[in-house]
Amino acid sequence: MSTGVPEVSTDAPDLRGDVPDVSIDVPDLRGERGHEPVAPTVSVLPATAAEARQQVAGVLRAWADGPGAAVGERARADIILAVSELVTNALRHGGGVTRFDAAMSDEGIRVTVGDRSADLPRHPDPQRPRARGEGGYGWFLVRELATEITLVLGRTGKDITVTLPLR
Repeated sequence: MSTGVPEVSTDAPDLRGDVPDVSIDVPDLRGERGHEPVAPTVSVLPATAAEARQQVAGVLRAWADGPGAAVGERARADIILAVSELVTNALRHGGGVTRFDAAMSDEGIRVTVGDRSADLPRHPDPQRPRARGEGGYGWFLVRELATEITLVLGRTGKDITVTLPLR
């Protein structure tokens, strides 16, 4: 009697051994006896602004789930916007991202983006008309959102470090 369900062969190879074991180092945010809880950080170079946004969103989630308080939706959106602008500028104007760090503290999230250009960020000229889609306001937004900004020029480029508030 046929049930309409195909038979399953038990002769099929076991493919589980072909799947690589993937492990991700996630800090134990609970802390150990006698140690302070570890704040989540990230330092993997993103290839795109979207990757940077994902990494920072993960750090914010880990912070809220661990030693810190939840980050407000407005602050989260501002942080993601600022990170996106910094990485986009490094990719578009700075010859690529050479450094990317994000670390949490009670004061906020500190993000560093490095690139290959020694040129300082420029402010848009309000007297000059801008072509549609030309941009130019990312640095202005970063300056408005950050509570602290540090620019470090080196022989092979620059690092921009910003502190963004959690509230």
